[in-house]
Parts: sequence; structure tokens; C-alpha cells
Amino acid sequence: MNIDKLILFGDSITQYSNQIVDGFALQPELQDLYIRRLDILNRGFSGYNSEHARLILPKILEAELNESKNNVKVMTIFFGTNDGFVGINSIQPVELPRYKENIAFLVKLALENNVKPIVVGPSLHDPKIGAECFEYLQEQEAVTCERYLHYSEAAKSVCLEFKVPFIDLWEGFRKDGGWTKEQLFAIRKDSPHGEVPSLGAYLCDGIHFTSRAYKILFRAIVKAIEQNYPEYLPQNLPYKLAYWRDIDHTDLDSIFKEKEGKDSIY
Repeated sequence: MNIDKLILFGDSITQYSNQIVDGFALQPELQDLYIRRLDILNRGFSGYNSEHARLILPKILEAELNESKNNVKVMTIFFGTNDGFVGINSIQPVELPRYKENIAFLVKLALENNVKPIVVGPSLHDPKIGAECFEYLQEQEAVTCERYLHYSEAAKSVCLEFKVPFIDLWEGFRKDGGWTKEQLFAIRKDSPHGEVPSLGAYLCDGIHFTSRAYKILFRAIVKAIEQNYPEYLPQNLPYKLAYWRDIDHTDLDSIFKEKEGKDSIY
């Protein structure tokens, strides 16, 4: 029995998306939504950037695709958080033009392998929280909300070119928090408390997501599928193996009959 796949591909924000925080985790929530319809595979790699991603995505697809290249249905591509860093090391930062090239490479590779891509742009950064949580950020400002906006816009432009969906987390978090761009641009490590917003409701350490942030991403993924790939909504996919009440006890091979439609799981 083969179950098709939805792959979450990204950096640490993707890798950590199976960790339950305040009763919620992105990957388990998606798996529950798609239970017995799609397997949700986590291919998140902490600390990786888009340059690393273009090396490993061919290997991931080689491992996960069947011969017909029709079993990986959807893939989220979520890089940019590490790419946008400035000067903290020689491994993670990727300059904006190269980042854009890399996202285009990943999208094109997905499409060439019959995988429907959903690109997720980098969100916000709170250097005040980051400096409190990470010792190496106390002496420098790794990135700003304004810089992440440039990376988000670059990823969005790639999606417009290839006509694939884009999840704008930068704007999504901004709207959810009720802030202006100028307020977010003003956040700096040394900004006096109370004069700039705190992003602690969304970023637990200045970068990584809280449950509230993951819930926004979850809803955005489902919406992107609904609007762009509705054939891969859970209610439009077969429920693998017969519902137990429908099994013919005189013919146990009837277990392999699949149902279509919304009522197949009840």
C-alpha cells in the first residue's frame, strides 16, 4: 500500500515544527488533517540556508519519488531566515540576489518533478529577544525586520514568475500583531523597552516560532492548497483502505477498497 506525500522542506523552523508547544505543533496538525490520505514528511534542517537546500533537494526527491514521479504531491519550501543573517559566520548568510536564484532553482526542480510547491517567505526578527536568548547575538545585530522584508519580497517575486503560491509570513505576522512597517523597522537590539513592539507572542527566541506563529503558518498552508491546489485538499483525496464498517467480513479483500469524498472517515 502506497500513501502519497506532502513534504515540509526548510530550516530549523521546519525541523522544530513537530514539537508540541502550548498544545500545538504544525506537522502533527497537518498529519491529523491528512491522516490516511497523505504522509506529512518533515525535511527540516536546522541552520541550513537556500544554498544548502539546492544541494540536498535533488537527493530528497531521489529518495522520496517513485518511478512515475507522481507520489509527492505538495512541498513547502521555507528558507531565508538563515540566508538573511549578516556577518555572524561564514556558513549561513546568503546575499539577496543569490537567495533569489536559489529559490527559483528549488521551485523549478519541484515543478520538473511534478511536485506542487508552496514557498514560505522569512518572517520577522526581534533582536531584543534574540540578544537575551543567544550569547553570540549580544554583541551584534544579526538581522532586522527590514532586511527580512527584502528577502520575503525576493521570494515572492520568484513565485510570481513561476505562478506558484507564496505565503507571506512577514505581512501575516505584521497584520496579526497590528503593527505598521515603520514600527517593525524601528525594532533594534538597543531600542528602549516600551518604545518598540515586542514580538514575543510570535518568536520564542527572536527567530523561532511560538505556537501562535505556527498556527498562522498552518492556516496559510491550508489556504494556499485550497486556493491553488484544491485537488489536494484532504476531502478531495481518497481515504486509504476501507472504513471498518464497510469491510465485508465474508470478503476481507474488501479492505482495500478506498472511498472518495468528505464522508469517508466517519
